[in-house]
Amino acid sequence: MTRGVLRGAFPVFIILVLAGCTARFQSFPFVTITGDRIEIRQSPGRSREQEAVFAPAANRLSSPMYSLRRAVQVAGSHEAFGLTYESSLTDGKLTIFSDRNTALKSVNLPASPGIPIRFLVPLALGDKVWGYQLSAQSAAGSDQFLHLLGAGTGPAVHGFQLNAEGLSVDGSVEVMSLGPDGVSARITAATQKEMAQGIWTIRLGMAQGLQQREPQSSIRFVSADGAQALFSVDQAAGLASMVFARGSMPFLPQGVSSRVPVEKLDISFAPADGPIPADPGMILGWDRASWRRPGFEVFSWDRFPQVLIFDTATYDVQDDLFKRLAYFVEKAGYRGEIEDPSALAGRHGYNAHDYRAEDLARFFTEAGQRGLALTPGEKELENILEANDVIRRTSSGFDPGEGAVISISRSSSPILRSLLLTHESAHGIFFSLPQFRDGVEEVWQTLSPVEQDVWKDYLSSKAYDVTDHYLVVNEFQAYLFQQKREDVDNFQSVTLSRMIAQGGQAAVAAKRLLAQHPHSFLDSFDALDAKLRAAGGPPGSHVLAVVREE
Repeated sequence: MTRGVLRGAFPVFIILVLAGCTARFQSFPFVTITGDRIEIRQSPGRSREQEAVFAPAANRLSSPMYSLRRAVQVAGSHEAFGLTYESSLTDGKLTIFSDRNTALKSVNLPASPGIPIRFLVPLALGDKVWGYQLSAQSAAGSDQFLHLLGAGTGPAVHGFQLNAEGLSVDGSVEVMSLGPDGVSARITAATQKEMAQGIWTIRLGMAQGLQQREPQSSIRFVSADGAQALFSVDQAAGLASMVFARGSMPFLPQGVSSRVPVEKLDISFAPADGPIPADPGMILGWDRASWRRPGFEVFSWDRFPQVLIFDTATYDVQDDLFKRLAYFVEKAGYRGEIEDPSALAGRHGYNAHDYRAEDLARFFTEAGQRGLALTPGEKELENILEANDVIRRTSSGFDPGEGAVISISRSSSPILRSLLLTHESAHGIFFSLPQFRDGVEEVWQTLSPVEQDVWKDYLSSKAYDVTDHYLVVNEFQAYLFQQKREDVDNFQSVTLSRMIAQGGQAAVAAKRLLAQHPHSFLDSFDALDAKLRAAGGPPGSHVLAVVREE
C-alpha cells in the first residue's frame, strides 16, 4: 500500500516541480541581428507542446517569463526587437525587460492578418534585452490565442515589410489588406503627429517578379478629413521603389491604397535643408506652398539620387541661377566664356537646363580665379552643389564631384513643363550611366553622314555649339527621348519640313535624309532605347514614372 502510494505520487511531484521552475524553451532560439543564436528559458516551465502557445484564461493573464541565457545589448542604430507570431488576440501586449525587474518597453500586439506577423519594437543604442513576456487584459474566449514562432533582434522598419518569413510591422501603420493586387493601410494617429514635425517621406518598395496586369496603375492617399491625392504609376518604368514626401500632396496622409504590388512601406524624414527625394514626374504637381524657399525648391531624383532637380518659380529666378552657365557651357559663340550679366541682358538662355559636375566645377573655378562676382542665384547654387558633393572645393577652385543638376520653371505651361522635364531627365540619365553614354556614342557612329548633318543643323538652329561632340550626342538622345515612341515619326516630319522651308544646305540635307532614311529618327530612338535598357535605365521616354493626377 505504502509503496503503491509513493509510486503514484512521484510523477505528480515531478510535474509540480517542472511547472514551478525555470526550464529551457525548445521551440526556437533567440536570433540576434548578427546571427547569434541564444537559448531562451521560460519560467514557469511548460511542456514542449504548450510552451509556444499563450491562451489567456481567467486565472492566467500572462505568459511565462521568457529570459535569455545571456542578455543582448544593442550595438548599432536602426535595430529592433522582433517577435514573430500568429494571433487572434485583440488585446495582446508584449513587455520587454532589460533585467528581471525592469521593463524596457511595453507595446500592444495586433492580431495577425491571416499570415505570420513579426512585430518590431525599435531599440536605442545601448539598450539591453534580458527577456520578454506576453499578457492580455482579459480571457476573452477559448478561441483567442497567440502562437509564438520566433524572437530576436534585426533591422528596424518604420512601417511594414513583407517577405518569405511573413509581415513585419512596428505599429506605426495598420495593414488592412496586402497581396499581389496591391495594399491598403492606415497610418496611426501617433505616427501622423510624428510626421507633422518634419519633411516626412513614405517609401513604397515594389514587389519584384510579379506580372504587372496594367501598363498604368495607381496609388491613392487620403487625409483624415477625406481629401485625396491620386498618383498614376508607369509600370513600364520598372521602378523598384517610389518615394512620396511632404509637398507631393497638399495634406498629411492617413490612408494609402495601391493597385501596385507593394512589399514594403517605410516612413522616415528628409534632412530639413537637403534635397527632397522624388520621381521627376511628382515635381510637376508639387504643392508650392511647401517650398522651403520662395524662389525655388531642390529635389534629388530618387532613382538617381546624385541628380539634383531645381523647380523655379519664374524664368527670372532660373536665369539668375543658370543663364550664365548656359552660355558658358553650350551656347555657340560664347562657350568657355563667363559673360558679364549686363552683356546677356535681353538675351534668351533656356527654358530648362542641365549641367554635369565637370562643367559646374569648371564654371565656378573660372569665376573664382578671375575674381568675377557671382549673381545671388549663382552663389546659392554654388553652396547647394558643394553641400551635396556635386562640386568639391580645392585650394585653386573646385573639382567635379558626383552628379549633375537639371532645372525647369513654373513660368512654363503644364504641357511644356512635362516636355522639358522629360528632356532634362534624359540628360540626367546620360550624366549618370556611363554604359548608356557609351551606347549613345555607338548609335551616333552608326548614323550616315547625312543623318549626322541633319542633327547638327537642327541643334545649330537652337544655338547649340555643335563643335562640342559631347554636347551633340547628349542632345541627340534627349530630343528623341522627350518624345513618346508613337510621336517620333511626326517629330521627324515636322523637323524636316521646317528645315526644308528655310532653304540652304539644311534643306538639302533634310531632303536627302527623307529620301534615304525615311524612318531615321524612329530607328535611332529604338537603338537608343535598347542601349538605355541594357545600361539599367528606364525605357526611352518613360522617365516621368509617377505623376499626380489633377
